[in-house]
Amino acid sequence: MSSSFDIETTLSQLPSRPGVYRMYSEAGALLYVGKAKVLKNRVRSYFQSRDRLLPKVAALMEHVHHFDYILTDSEVEALILECNLIKKHQPKYNILLRDDKKYPWLALSNEPFPRLYVTRSPVGSARFFGPYASAGSMFQVLKLLRTHFPLRQRKKPLFKNRPCINYFIGACPAPCQDKITPEEYQETVKQVTLFLKGKTEDLLRVLEQDMQAASEALFFERAAKLRDRYQAVQEVVSLQKVFYPDTRLNQDVVAFSHDARRCSILILMIRQGKLIGSYPQDVLLTNQSLPEEAYNTFLTQHYQMLTNDDLPDELVLQTAIEDERLLQDLLTQKKGSRVKVTVPQHGKKKDLLNMAVRNAEELLENAAVQDSVSHRNDPVKALLDLQMQLQLPRLPERMECYDISHFQGSQTVASMVVFSHGSPDKKEYRQFKIQTAEGEPDDFASMEEVITRRFKRARALKTEEQSSLSPKEAGWAAPDLVIIDGGKGQLSAAVGALHALGIHDQPMISLAKKFEKVFLPGESRPVILPRDAAALFLLQQIRDEAHRFAITAHRNLRGKKATRSALDTITGIGDKRKKILMTHFQSVGRLKKASLDEISSVPGIGRSIAKTVYDALHASG
Repeated sequence: MSSSFDIETTLSQLPSRPGVYRMYSEAGALLYVGKAKVLKNRVRSYFQSRDRLLPKVAALMEHVHHFDYILTDSEVEALILECNLIKKHQPKYNILLRDDKKYPWLALSNEPFPRLYVTRSPVGSARFFGPYASAGSMFQVLKLLRTHFPLRQRKKPLFKNRPCINYFIGACPAPCQDKITPEEYQETVKQVTLFLKGKTEDLLRVLEQDMQAASEALFFERAAKLRDRYQAVQEVVSLQKVFYPDTRLNQDVVAFSHDARRCSILILMIRQGKLIGSYPQDVLLTNQSLPEEAYNTFLTQHYQMLTNDDLPDELVLQTAIEDERLLQDLLTQKKGSRVKVTVPQHGKKKDLLNMAVRNAEELLENAAVQDSVSHRNDPVKALLDLQMQLQLPRLPERMECYDISHFQGSQTVASMVVFSHGSPDKKEYRQFKIQTAEGEPDDFASMEEVITRRFKRARALKTEEQSSLSPKEAGWAAPDLVIIDGGKGQLSAAVGALHALGIHDQPMISLAKKFEKVFLPGESRPVILPRDAAALFLLQQIRDEAHRFAITAHRNLRGKKATRSALDTITGIGDKRKKILMTHFQSVGRLKKASLDEISSVPGIGRSIAKTVYDALHASG
């Protein structure tokens, strides 16, 4: 930080009042916007020792040059101002609600005769309803509304002096040709709005009253249309799942699920006691953001964007949030009546919350599949991104990832997973049974051993002509990049093993799982890859595959030892007889309980072999 901005002086002058603070880079770029109940306390907390800061905050503070603040009269006002500034400026280190999958919405245009249309960009002056996680269900709703609640469809009239075909088939009331009065048209718009907001009970009452009035006025054609609308809405209501007999209950049940890349949030909307739909939202966890932060930010930003009559009477949350009281005060003030915020532990609300969690998990799983498909469709992009982000000397066409698995230091196994051209190359996978690091669990020594054993082969092949090598031998040539599953300690052990072999030019990194930090040899600070980077997704994929392969190898080894180790030490018992005995008795425990006669009666096992087995098992106690 330059001397033109005196941090200590500015911190000492901060007021003990609520407000919003803004942090800037030296070039003047807005990096972060935050709110505070007490500005002095909140802002000073950023300028403590880096070791005490969360990873995201530590990364932010590496770029902060100066800050300013705006005072507000209350913490609620600070929350509103914070959300508006984030929405307007989209600072790099704030959680931003940008949906990368673009779910469809239904929109009512802001015109004298509004249109109902589909959009994937809910911006502008129209009223938006959604988003719809399923495009199929959205088009079913649109078809019902256009059949029974027809509104204008074209932006401009097709003809000057006569209606288009939509009027004659009943799909448009032709306001462009004065075939409907503005009052009647607005009444239909009001009914469509009630339907899309889930207020079906209110809509049925309105339709029943209008139908009765039309019948009494002898407008039988209009009464028939209203009857058809009433029946269509009633059919929809009958399909909606009823959770509460009390039709006055309006709740939003909000749950989330997350991985290292994104936080998938889902709202179940209960209106008038019925589940009317869901609202999905994916939030990318950029710049080491935590999922709890994404959840908190979503709640405060999303509910500020809703109109007063779209707000529920109660928010049912999966976990308590930092700004729970503040959010409750804000929504109560916005709605004009009390809005409760609860975190249920049992009962009907907990059942609803569990349903929301399951749907959020499904949302996350679908997003991961889409990411995987996107990566597989363009693996070259991921490799180029990885080469650029880590400044590798060559494109990492062959990558090897190593992981260690053991049980309290015993049966330690290392896995070597290979990706060729950005995709798993399973025929090249290898397992190493660790020999020198048994006993006390020592991942560093295990990693040193496996790297030594693997790269002894690479060194031996280095002087050979690659063209003269067999496919099996070529598989042991040095890779373009080595990835170690772990932090700086595991990386140091691997680098030490290479140096002991005289290898100093092998590109190598480690990937620490907790915050997805990438460590480079000789560098004290990690490389933080953007959470939405193709390079990070590729590293996560190979790391997770190495972990899976190591766990599988260790389980197989441990299972084999648990079931057959007692027989392995008996002289004269080979694989064939071990298989016969284990097939017959199913476990070593049952074999040990068997009598000599029972063992000798097994086909293929004679009396002398049976006595050898019996004596060996009982000699060990």
